Amino acid sequence: MPKHFDFVLLGGGPAGVSAAETLRAEGATGSILLVSGETSRPYGHTFLPKQFLLGAMPKEKLMIHDAAYYRERAIDIMPGVLAVAVDAPDRLVRTDCAGDFHFDKLLIATGTKPIRLTVPGSTLAGVHYLQTIGDAEALREAAKNATRVVVVGGGFLGLEVAASLARMGVHVTLIEENELLLPQLAAPELSAFFSRYCAERGIELRTNDIAVALKGASRVEAVVARSGELWPCDLVVVAIGVTPETGFLRDSGILLGDGILVDQYLETSAPGVFAAGDVANFFDIVFKQRRRIEHWDNAVKQGRLAARNMLERRLAYDEVSYFFCNILDLSFNFLGSTQDVDDRVSRGSLEDRSFALFYLKNDVVHASFSMGRPASETLATELMIRHHVNVRSIHDRLSDENFALEGVATQTVLILQGGGALGAFECGVVKALEEAAIHPDIVAGVSIGAFNGAIIAGNPGKAAEALDAFWNDLSVATPYAPTEAWQEALALWWSIWFGSPRFFLPHWQLPPDDLPWNWTSLYDFGPARVLLEKYVDFSRLRESPVRLLVSTVNVETAQLEVFDSRADDITVDHILASGSLPAAFPWTTIQRKHYWDAGIVSNSPLELVTERCGEVSKRVFIVDLFASQQRLPENLAEVLMRREEIVYSERVRSDVRHRERIGDFRRLVYEIMDNLEPEAGQRLRQSPRFIQRMADTAPTTITRIMNEGAEGEPPFAANNFSAPTIERLKKAGYHMAKRAILGSPAEAAHATKRQDTLN
Repeated sequence: MPKHFDFVLLGGGPAGVSAAETLRAEGATGSILLVSGETSRPYGHTFLPKQFLLGAMPKEKLMIHDAAYYRERAIDIMPGVLAVAVDAPDRLVRTDCAGDFHFDKLLIATGTKPIRLTVPGSTLAGVHYLQTIGDAEALREAAKNATRVVVVGGGFLGLEVAASLARMGVHVTLIEENELLLPQLAAPELSAFFSRYCAERGIELRTNDIAVALKGASRVEAVVARSGELWPCDLVVVAIGVTPETGFLRDSGILLGDGILVDQYLETSAPGVFAAGDVANFFDIVFKQRRRIEHWDNAVKQGRLAARNMLERRLAYDEVSYFFCNILDLSFNFLGSTQDVDDRVSRGSLEDRSFALFYLKNDVVHASFSMGRPASETLATELMIRHHVNVRSIHDRLSDENFALEGVATQTVLILQGGGALGAFECGVVKALEEAAIHPDIVAGVSIGAFNGAIIAGNPGKAAEALDAFWNDLSVATPYAPTEAWQEALALWWSIWFGSPRFFLPHWQLPPDDLPWNWTSLYDFGPARVLLEKYVDFSRLRESPVRLLVSTVNVETAQLEVFDSRADDITVDHILASGSLPAAFPWTTIQRKHYWDAGIVSNSPLELVTERCGEVSKRVFIVDLFASQQRLPENLAEVLMRREEIVYSERVRSDVRHRERIGDFRRLVYEIMDNLEPEAGQRLRQSPRFIQRMADTAPTTITRIMNEGAEGEPPFAANNFSAPTIERLKKAGYHMAKRAILGSPAEAAHATKRQDTLN
């Protein structure tokens, strides 16, 4: 009988290993099997054409983890085993020598295999490919006795191999089919620079040419080119590209294209089966196109995200791709996509080894090349690409090395809590923000905050007007009462007993569909559906410049789930789900899952924003609907109200000690790097991990707008939908937002910086 594993991971590269790491780090308690076709423990392939080929790194240093790491985390590794078939419907993996395995969740991270040269003589001895440790060891040994080598292929791998062989004292001829070296960079000036640089260091370049035959008796002795040239050689290294390793999936029931087709969550067409790394053809929501990326940084990030989604986290992959490359003593990063760019702007000097090139499309940065530039600048550029920042106003300053890019991509975030009728306070806040020319890039809402958030995202730039009309529509006209206290009490009970005709209705006023003791809620949300669709065109939310995050809680699993307009087709049901507060309202069912109001778990989704949108370069406005400080309750009604305020109040805390530890760690890293050899230190400073973990960028600032409540406000104001109360709350939100904006040092600094940028 096939052995069963909760999680089966096919592939021992960075995607598979990072997935295994993340599964355990995120609390997965099930069994994990990592299947690798190579006979060694998982290792870092990125070092093979560089340090390892040069003999500067022993084999053990290549290993990602030692054996104890996997043993201590109960991660089973099965090296030297190849998957030969997958039966997705039956959840079965067949292998060449270890039997079959059943799985609950499967990750396919089998990477790629080299494209073989298919010309006469291509099977001669002395023809090498570089993919595994064994390949690198064989090439290193062969190079010891070689005097001339031909490298076929002038991409990233071909250049790295050529540079290493040149350092070993071998004469290298590099042949590239395209007219320009490194055509992926889509920049003639960069191709020319690298061509000169290689030639100056003894690498003989032949572009716009291909190998048409290899000559030799039993071993390769020469390469015949299309141009007619003949290049004598002792070895040939072929680096003409790779192809996804998907042959074993031919009858699996999994959709294939250029790799394995996955959605933005890295899930394949087969539920519960995911793919990551070089083999995954994913929908890139940054560029809104399908892509397949061959780089270790992408593989690590996708492995982590796939693992989280195997645990039902539903996180969309929205990373900007990095390509990090070492050639001789040069290190550089290439970010993003050059497809259809129409402009390029450079800063710095290639000859000084400090150079950046920005690729633009309609004044939006889509890609960048960075060599020797500060890490903070590269990270700022990544954020500009990710956030689709239009740089028209600063276009002429991009070339100025003294013009700091940090902060250019700062996003404005609006956090909206749930709180029933208190949501009218948020309506006033938005009016004040718009008057101050503050428009959110991201709005995250819970419960009534999700309703307001949907209207903001659905009416970008003019949300205040739509919100005001929405709240006027749902407010309730209540009968006259002789005193203000009586008026408040009557309005509260009127809302409770009769509901809001255009928002929610009590079940006891509706035609009976079940006996009362079988009810699962007191009110019906039907009118709210019609009202929301009046103010929000849900079919266009994905295209809105305002990103909407809506949180809910799964009734059956108790897990928070977030719907993201950048990745999901948010409908009116998703908004109703976020407002389905038990036991007032029934759960909302979406694709056979049942959801309640997420406020019962977390009423302020700041942590959801940082998880999905990053935690740097954010300008956050948090609207607190429930007072954090109040006098001691004096009666049972006030006790119940205070309990509600505490349960639903904002709980954002600044962990000072955590920040201190991070600061100490960063200083330690810089001290260590200052003691490295200059070349090694420079190379590490260009690495994606260093840039993303160590770079300084614009800090995140938080401005809080608090509903302090009216003097003598009765308990349960959140249930009072009377027109006077709604109007009072809108005015209170407007005035409190005005006061918060004027009194915020962060806002004053932002206004000053914005003016400096415009000048």
